[in-house]
Amino acid sequence: MLASLSAILLLPSVLLQPASAPLSAAQPSNPATRARAAEEFPEEFPEEWFWRIGDAGAKHRAMTGKAPPKLDVRGWVGKDDDIGPLKKGDILETLRGKVVVVDFWATWCGPCRKALPENVAMVKELADKGLVVIGVHDAARGSETMEKVAGAAGVRYPMAIDNAGNSAKAWNVGFWPTYAVIDRKGTLRAIGLQPQHVRAVAEKLLAEKPPAEEGAPAAPAGKKAPGLAKPVETAKPAEPATKDGDASAKSRVEPLPRAMLEGDGRRRGQVAKFDQCPEAPELAFVTQWTNTKATMGDASTLRELRGKVVVLDFWATWCGPCIASIPKANELARKYADQGLVVIGVCRPDGGEKMLELVRSKGIEYPVCIDSKGEVNAAYAVDSFPDYYLIDRNGRVRGADVASASLEDAIKLLLAESAPAPR
Repeated sequence: MLASLSAILLLPSVLLQPASAPLSAAQPSNPATRARAAEEFPEEFPEEWFWRIGDAGAKHRAMTGKAPPKLDVRGWVGKDDDIGPLKKGDILETLRGKVVVVDFWATWCGPCRKALPENVAMVKELADKGLVVIGVHDAARGSETMEKVAGAAGVRYPMAIDNAGNSAKAWNVGFWPTYAVIDRKGTLRAIGLQPQHVRAVAEKLLAEKPPAEEGAPAAPAGKKAPGLAKPVETAKPAEPATKDGDASAKSRVEPLPRAMLEGDGRRRGQVAKFDQCPEAPELAFVTQWTNTKATMGDASTLRELRGKVVVLDFWATWCGPCIASIPKANELARKYADQGLVVIGVCRPDGGEKMLELVRSKGIEYPVCIDSKGEVNAAYAVDSFPDYYLIDRNGRVRGADVASASLEDAIKLLLAESAPAPR
C-alpha cells in the first residue's frame, strides 16, 4: 500500500502554458552575465538588499545612476493638492529636489499589500524631510480595487495606474513589488529593492544636500512639487504586525530545505519571493467551500487559521495526477489533524463545475474551494498541478512548490515548531 502511494506522489505534474505577463519573478539570468553586470554597474548599496531576479536584475543595474524613465500613468488617486501637480507634464521632473520612492505594486500581490503599511509609516515620518512616495499599480488586473485596498492600509500618498503597461516596460518590472528610489537631482539610485530595505536607501539620499545647496539648478520655474513637505495625515494600521506574533517570529525564519522543493533554476526564480517567507497571500475570491467544519471550523481565511500548519493543494478536476493523489492527501489530513494540520484543495476555475461531483465520487475529506477568478493561483505563481505550498503556524509561506515525495516530511518539520503566542 505504501509503495503504491509513493508511486502516486511521484507522478509528474500537469504543466501550464506560461502566463502572458509576469506574475512574480522572471527566469534567473546567467551567473556570468550577472557578474559582468555587477562589474559594469556597481551598486552603492549592499547587494543583498536587492532582488536580482532574472533579466530584470541585470537591466536594473544598467538603469542605476542614470535619469529614470518617464512614468506613463492614469487614474490618479490621493489628496487633491498632492496629485494636482503630478497630472501635468513630466511627473518626476515636477518632483526634482525631493527624494522619490516609486512602488510598482498590485492588489493581487501579497508582498505588495503587506508592504503598504510600511510605506505609510515611511511617508508619515520622512515627508517633512523631503520624501515622496508614488504607487504605480499593475495595468493588467486588480486596479479596480486599488483605492479600496490602499485605503484599508492607511495609504494617503499619490497612486495611479500604469497606462497600458508602458511604465512597467520602461522600468523593466519583472516582479512585484518593484521599488525604485530617485535622489534630489533626479537620478535613479536604486531599483529592485526588497521592501524592508527601501527606507534605509531613502534616508541615505535624504541626508544628501539638496541641489540648490550644491549649486545645481533648482526645480524648473513654474512647477511646484506636491505639498508633501509637511507631515501627511495617515490612518494608523489597525494593529502592528507584532500583535499577531509576526515581527519577532519572522525575523530569522528559514524556508524549507531546497531538497524538499520542486523545480529547476527557472522555476525557483519564479517563486523566489517566497524564499523570504512572507505572509501567505489570502484566499481571495474563492467560492464553494466544502468539507470545512472538521478542520477549519468557522474559519474562512488563512489569517483565521493561525496556529495551524496549512497545506495548499493547487489542483484541477481535469488533472490525472491530482486525482491520483487524493487518497494520500486524505491520509495526511487524517493522520496529522490532531497536531494542527489543515489541508486545503484550491481548485482551478476551468473545470470547477465538476469539483463537487469529484468530492463525492473520489471521497475527498479535506476542505476544498474554487479559485473563481484565478487570483490565488496567480498570487502563488502556480505553474503545474498538483502544486503544494506549506504555510507555518505563524501564517508564513515556508515552502513554495514542495515536492510530492517530500510533502509528509515537510509537514512534520513545520508541525514540530512552536505555535504562536495567544493574541
